[in-house]
Amino acid sequence: MNKKLSQKRSGKYHFCAVLALFTALFLLSSSLPASANEDDWDNLTVTLGLENSLVSKDGYTLEALKFDGYGMVWIRVSKNDTILEDAVLENNSSGWCYMDNKNLRLKAFNVTDQRNLPMFGSLFSPKAELLFETKKDIEENVILELDLEEDKDEYLLNDEVIVDMELRNTGQVKAEKISLDLDSDGLLVREGCPEKVTLDKGSKKKCELRFKFPEKVKENYNITVNVNWEDGSGERFLSDDVEIEVAEPLNIYKNAGSEGFPGSPVYVTVSVKNIQERTVNVRLFDLLPATFTVINISSLEDDSLSSDSSSYLNWEFVLDPEEQKTFSYSISSEQLGAHRVPQAHAYSDLCGQLYTESSDSENIITLYKNISYMPYNNKNLTQVTLSSGADLSSYLDKNGYALLDITVENEALDAFVFIPKGTKLSDNQNEPLKAITITQADELGLPGSLYLAGKCYCKLGPDGAEFDPFVRLDLGLNNSIEGNLPSIYCYDETNSTWTLIDSTLNENRISAELTHFSVYAALAEPPTEAELLVKLVN
Repeated sequence: MNKKLSQKRSGKYHFCAVLALFTALFLLSSSLPASANEDDWDNLTVTLGLENSLVSKDGYTLEALKFDGYGMVWIRVSKNDTILEDAVLENNSSGWCYMDNKNLRLKAFNVTDQRNLPMFGSLFSPKAELLFETKKDIEENVILELDLEEDKDEYLLNDEVIVDMELRNTGQVKAEKISLDLDSDGLLVREGCPEKVTLDKGSKKKCELRFKFPEKVKENYNITVNVNWEDGSGERFLSDDVEIEVAEPLNIYKNAGSEGFPGSPVYVTVSVKNIQERTVNVRLFDLLPATFTVINISSLEDDSLSSDSSSYLNWEFVLDPEEQKTFSYSISSEQLGAHRVPQAHAYSDLCGQLYTESSDSENIITLYKNISYMPYNNKNLTQVTLSSGADLSSYLDKNGYALLDITVENEALDAFVFIPKGTKLSDNQNEPLKAITITQADELGLPGSLYLAGKCYCKLGPDGAEFDPFVRLDLGLNNSIEGNLPSIYCYDETNSTWTLIDSTLNENRISAELTHFSVYAALAEPPTEAELLVKLVN
């Protein structure tokens, strides 16, 4: 009898101990914050039982350890295989159970309760539905983005270098005590970036960095901005850079006659222009086409010729800012066929920086079967049309007088020079002119409101050529011309001025008589605005 009573008391004590444990865990896990932002949580609803007792989410693992049968469940919570703590959840509790520094919260409902067990429910397979929520990873660190952008692809040395800087705070917290450091890589800083800035979340800081070039230059510069700050993860670093390229100092043009005859001269012109704003030392090499030899060098710049080779010409000279030098010579060959004309190469020194540049394109000279040096005796031929740079020798007498009407044209530029029969053509040494070239000149500054009404700035060569009495230049005009009627103007390279010359307009073409060669263009004034004054009389 006493033994049965002892067993009965022992079972009663065991039940009370379990109940006390559930109660203590429940009270311990019921310390709730006053409120929480529901948007800050990711949720998952799960059902746990004795047979399906585990579930994992975002590194956390829940394990249902025990059910009391009266609407409570004992849950063990682990994180990355490390036990955090245990909790007892009550059925349909209105409060949350928070864990892991409030990064995890749990709530239970539909926990098996024998007091309201459904018809098909069973105490032997208890279950609990859990609302399992983890706090979203809200970034508490500062996130900065930096962009630098230069205003040009390449620069002249007198240009001001402008770099746009933008620093953005794309994080969710305010960024304070941001330090900025500027590395100009040798450029002279005219306006730099601030050393310290503060950025609210979502805000940005913009500024213009301004630089100028030093006396001694490099081929390119790398401007770098370094950004430093501190946040919850420690010291942070960010940088961005832009490359500033210095424009190569020279423009090189080479033009050769495209056709000729064995033994007759073919004329070649090489021009070199300094487009930078500082003096450039230049050494120019011009290779001759294979099988060709130099006949004559007629350029006024030949005092700089220093070549002693039969395969190339070599000039050394200095170019002031915006200065251009032109070199002309004639070559010949006995070999029929097409001959490639090599590019001209220039080696220059711009303020201590060395450059190597080449002419823009290669030419082909085609030598045809020799018929050109026979005396002109075609009494029936009254005119001839030649391409720019073609040999004139067959159509002039020994004194340089045209034996017939000659037209020299450049179809691509829609320009031609007409030479009337009997006109005397002389070069700068008063010898019969060998060829006439028509090429496109660089764009030149125009005075006042004048604008280009023709299709190009037309360079006629060679320099120093003279005509008695005249030759006629004919230029095509643009399809749409507004304003006053156009005229042909002559450019004076010495004084950098344009001079109006008498011109004749014929539909969409314009012509003028010339006695020497230079740069010519068809220019016009824009339309003027007329004001209409109306006086009302009562």
